[in-house]
Amino acid sequence: MEKKFLFTVFLPIIVIVAYTLIFHINPANVFLKMNPYFVGLFFLSYFLQIGLLAYRDSKISGLPISITYRSRLFANGVSLVMPGALGPDLGRAIFYVKGKKMGLDKAFSISLYESFYDVTVLSVLFLILIWFHFSPVELILVLTALANIVLWIGGIGYVYGTSHKSLNKIENLIFSIKYIKPLQNAYLNGKEAIKSRMSDPVLTTFSVFLTALAYIIQSIPFYLLFNSFFFSITVNITYQVALLVPIPSAAGVAELALTALVPPLLVLQIRILELVSFAFGLIYVKDIKLSELKDEVKAVWKTT
Repeated sequence: MEKKFLFTVFLPIIVIVAYTLIFHINPANVFLKMNPYFVGLFFLSYFLQIGLLAYRDSKISGLPISITYRSRLFANGVSLVMPGALGPDLGRAIFYVKGKKMGLDKAFSISLYESFYDVTVLSVLFLILIWFHFSPVELILVLTALANIVLWIGGIGYVYGTSHKSLNKIENLIFSIKYIKPLQNAYLNGKEAIKSRMSDPVLTTFSVFLTALAYIIQSIPFYLLFNSFFFSITVNITYQVALLVPIPSAAGVAELALTALVPPLLVLQIRILELVSFAFGLIYVKDIKLSELKDEVKAVWKTT
């Protein structure tokens, strides 16, 4: 387990080194040729984007933005080593539990609902924009975006349509399994938490708008390099979709996706800046106590 974790941590570095060798890039030039204005604006736009998403999350969760902002940063840091629901989504849920005595079942459900907007809005934007700069290399990202739209809308739609106080026949069959049955109440509570938020059309519209705006703001630094806001958004959105591929840090996939759009040197500069910005969130690891998390898991997974 420890070896696997270390490999995950060093995987993006290994890929970056391999990329420099394949394209014969002097590693020193990656840093020496960085546009300082681009670097400064990159980090500024990153934290502004986090702020917008945190504000949206605060409206969805009912938590103070101070908590949702830190949870966003922390979740991005976690995604460097553990993508998907058990990484950033669980990371945000842990902060929510810590911030307002919210049960882990409800916190995790809300976190997943927030990810629904992150992923679906991003995927739709990508499918609209990428056709103006499409190359065969991007086919894997097109399939990734389509799969995410179908799975997320299907999953959330199922939750909304079956959110009742009792289980349906299929769910009864699943929760008849001894080791899953203790999660029955948590499952029902989680579905109810999602449905209550989906039932608010103003909140839904507001969430879609803020999510799209956040991705657009994150694209602003690229305008300094391309003088085309449309292409700048395309580059940023393409990179973000690459992060949906379930590989820690999207190592290899992100580099490949960007190579189809921008020069290799810029690919490495974007990757390094993005990895550094995500790593900022790891400063909140000290705020998470494993003992508290274990207590919350026990409260949800009640044994009978």
